Amino acid sequence: MAARGTRNMDTGEEKIEDETLIEKLRDKARSIHRRALITAIVITLLALVFPQFK
Repeated sequence: MAARGTRNMDTGEEKIEDETLIEKLRDKARSIHRRALITAIVITLLALVFPQFK
């Protein structure tokens, strides 16, 4: 939604008019996606290094 310049409030999606706020939300979204990617990589590597124990 941040990429589209919208936000979802109680009344549904609405367009954000403030360009500064749009950029802040896009930066926050990038940060969240980056953290999720790093977490997924770490979990994948751990799963490969330590296969299932029986």
